Amino acid sequence: MLQPHATVILTRPEGKNQALQGRLEQAGLRVITLPALTLQRLAVTEPVLAPASFDLIFFVSGFAVDCYFALLAEQHVQWPQGQVAGCVGPGTAQALQRRGVAQQYILYPADHQSYDSHGFLTQLKASPAFADLRSVLIVCGTGGNPWLGRQLQELSIEVTRLPIYRREARQWDQLQQSQMGSLLANPTEQKYVLLTSPQGIEAFVGNLAMAQIDPASIARSTIFVVTHPGQVDHLRLTWQQKLAADYTDTLHIVQTLPQDDAIFHTVTISD
Repeated sequence: MLQPHATVILTRPEGKNQALQGRLEQAGLRVITLPALTLQRLAVTEPVLAPASFDLIFFVSGFAVDCYFALLAEQHVQWPQGQVAGCVGPGTAQALQRRGVAQQYILYPADHQSYDSHGFLTQLKASPAFADLRSVLIVCGTGGNPWLGRQLQELSIEVTRLPIYRREARQWDQLQQSQMGSLLANPTEQKYVLLTSPQGIEAFVGNLAMAQIDPASIARSTIFVVTHPGQVDHLRLTWQQKLAADYTDTLHIVQTLPQDDAIFHTVTISD
């Protein structure tokens, strides 16, 4: 049941929190937006490869979509009609639709599949586009998981990567360290922390370590909400490594889908 004095900490990058924040506040929760990462578009000076030269263009995130289409506009390159695009979830699919890509040309995991590279590959293999797939462009950040690219290469598909942005961990300033220290160590107030990526997990837990907040105090009254099964183990491992805490089994972690509706539902029904 929702606690009467609960606080939700949203750590997604800037520009990704407003709608969810509004819904949570309307439900009576206090919301703190504290992005764990800064996303910075990279300058690309060489001519962009023609989108039509690839059978499929895969985007790792909505931010990758925005960066790529901005690059196309700068170089006066049009997105081809009928070009097939791929992504791991409905959020990125919506970003593509906002850029004018028709829904029927966007491949992403079905509702019963996981919203990740594994789910995308399963969906891709089942699609009509797979039979003629020879080349894929992956629009991505400078880091990230190369798993999908390797899997495609093992299927004799030519893979080109276009790193178009970088993620940087945000460090809390002294005021944020003090405020978060007081909040997270307060056992009388229920907290929910939304974590949505491995890099975001590492940045958030790293800030806890720098602020020297007692991990046991945090664990007693904080529910961590993650959006992928792999993030559960990653949070436990990062917690242990950065906070030198061996009792990660005491962490209260719940998993949900990455859409705002699912996150809102999870937070408002969590015990």
